[in-house]
Amino acid sequence: MPPVGFDAAMLHSYSLLVPEVAAQVRHHLGHVLETPAGRFSELAVITMLLQSAERGDHLDRATPLRERAALLLDSVE
Repeated sequence: MPPVGFDAAMLHSYSLLVPEVAAQVRHHLGHVLETPAGRFSELAVITMLLQSAERGDHLDRATPLRERAALLLDSVE
């Protein structure tokens, strides 16, 4: 079973190429994404997608994913 927030994290991660859409996802699903479980899920999804990018898939997503991961990791208390 995936962690809480996995689907929201997947949707948000795939929306990062369109900042306006990513903002809408955060607005509507922030109650999930902004929890510890949501942040964990986002980092898990980002890790999966970056591994895929390392194999040559969706290379255009790598930079926004890394930027989001850095933001999430900076917010860890």
